Amino acid sequence: MIYVIVKCPCHEEGASKLIEWAKSDDGFSVTRTHKGFKHIELLVGEDNKTMWIYEQWETKEDHQAYLGFRIENGFEDFMKEILEAEFSISYLTNAGA
Repeated sequence: MIYVIVKCPCHEEGASKLIEWAKSDDGFSVTRTHKGFKHIELLVGEDNKTMWIYEQWETKEDHQAYLGFRIENGFEDFMKEILEAEFSISYLTNAGA
């Protein structure tokens, strides 16, 4: 299993829009239907505008295929509207400790 952490440095209005999107019919309900999906959460930073998406997937390739789907369907444009800096994606594995 792979763990994915996406940091989304939103402006304040963008953080609200990301929360609304996650709850919408095009949001996490669609994410949950993709191959390899295990878990997703949307977390908010102490500044109330930096958003973190915490995900679990079977493989990195499954997540990247999902990202490709989102990019093909205009998600990149949405992200440009809500972010005040570049988002970042980290892939992690369990160290077994």
